[in-house]
Amino acid sequence: MKKMNDDERFVPLEGSINFRDFGGYVTEDGQLVKRNLLYRSGALANLTADAHEAFSRLGIDVICDLRRDEEVERSPTPTHAPFDCRRHIPINPGSTGMLAASLEDRSQSERDRVQFMVDLTRELARDHHDEYRELFSCLLEVDGAFLLHCSAGKDRTGFGAALILSALGVPEETIVTDYLLTNQANCLRAYMAPRMQAFYGYEIDAGSIEAVAGVREDYIRAALDEVSKAHGSVDRYLHEIGVDVRARAALRERLLVRPLQAANA
Repeated sequence: MKKMNDDERFVPLEGSINFRDFGGYVTEDGQLVKRNLLYRSGALANLTADAHEAFSRLGIDVICDLRRDEEVERSPTPTHAPFDCRRHIPINPGSTGMLAASLEDRSQSERDRVQFMVDLTRELARDHHDEYRELFSCLLEVDGAFLLHCSAGKDRTGFGAALILSALGVPEETIVTDYLLTNQANCLRAYMAPRMQAFYGYEIDAGSIEAVAGVREDYIRAALDEVSKAHGSVDRYLHEIGVDVRARAALRERLLVRPLQAANA
């Protein structure tokens, strides 16, 4: 098993948004996160019939949907197999409404929208312990592949993926690199930009679209900084939400592979 390049991470499912494998990374002790077991994405509502077939071949046993109730109602996930393993864990950041107000205010700039995204990721780290605890409960229960997603697969999902990789021992710089791969998801911008323009009814500047439709290192750094301030480290945060030494050992046993084993895989 070799390390994945960035292009290999994106899963080409027609109608998907930012769908990718976040395995294949090297841990601090030299092991590899197994490929084809950890996936992250945006909403699944627009997958085509052919994509449904391809999705079924991924062997996903649990889909953790982090969207708010109204997001689910607006873009419902299919309910038939293989999508009938969905677990709904709604995360509703209060700053989401503030971002909407910012986008409606034509006097505000790209800088204002960036600040709201920084505030949003801080809030995810500060106020949503219960939801991420439930996310890890799902991950610990699953035998096959695992998918977490929200609408765009970048903020709520991005912080969740960062926590999972951290629990597996992946270095922080690698976690940040994975987070920033969202900016290579051209399908995400193609999906979000026209909807933002239509919803708010005016030409939003390109910088503001990039700030909201993409990600910046400042965003995930803000979340990690919040974790450090409140708990001292990501390890202590994980312990606080129930991912103790035993849980982490179980995850590493199932999701990591040693280099010699990887070479023979």
